[in-house]
Amino acid sequence: MTANAWEGVENLRQEVFHWRKTTSLPVKLGLSLLGAAVIGLTAQIKIPLSWTPVPITGQTFAVLLMGVLLGAGGGFLSTTFYLVLGGAGVPWFAAASSGWAALAGPTGGYLAGFILASSFMGFMCDRYSFARRLPGLVLLMLAANFIFIHGAGLLWLGHVTGVWELKELLMLGTLPFISGDLVKIAAASALARSIIPRRRF
Repeated sequence: MTANAWEGVENLRQEVFHWRKTTSLPVKLGLSLLGAAVIGLTAQIKIPLSWTPVPITGQTFAVLLMGVLLGAGGGFLSTTFYLVLGGAGVPWFAAASSGWAALAGPTGGYLAGFILASSFMGFMCDRYSFARRLPGLVLLMLAANFIFIHGAGLLWLGHVTGVWELKELLMLGTLPFISGDLVKIAAASALARSIIPRRRF
């Protein structure tokens, strides 16, 4: 691709993300609902593990990506819509489940961590140019995943199960998921990098 073509692509990215920031509130809400639906779709990828109540799901990919694509506000709204509407009965939690019991169960902390992780990714990518390049995206997604999602997840998992011995708690809630999370982070960061502009918008 020629330099002029690359510049044209970059300008298009700039226009799209500028529109995302300046569009009307109803459009922003609609985009956030669409983001929630994408999270719900990826939640249907569920692999249960026999030794832990926490399954492998595809949600992390969508949660981190929605923050990058929709910004801090959109990431916050999309994950909040996902939790509130799922609690109210929309069957888009893992394995097409729904209800407030899912939020109070062993995975409730991870679900709450989605809001923090997606908002964090949106804030960083909108504000800092390094966050829109591949090394920065990967590092920030690693931080968002293992600090916010797993941090909140382990705290709530320990509360629900009564397991507070660190090694056992990590075995239940983090160690089995590291390789899968790394794959999802690699995919989300690569896709985000191909979409978002390099320059500030």
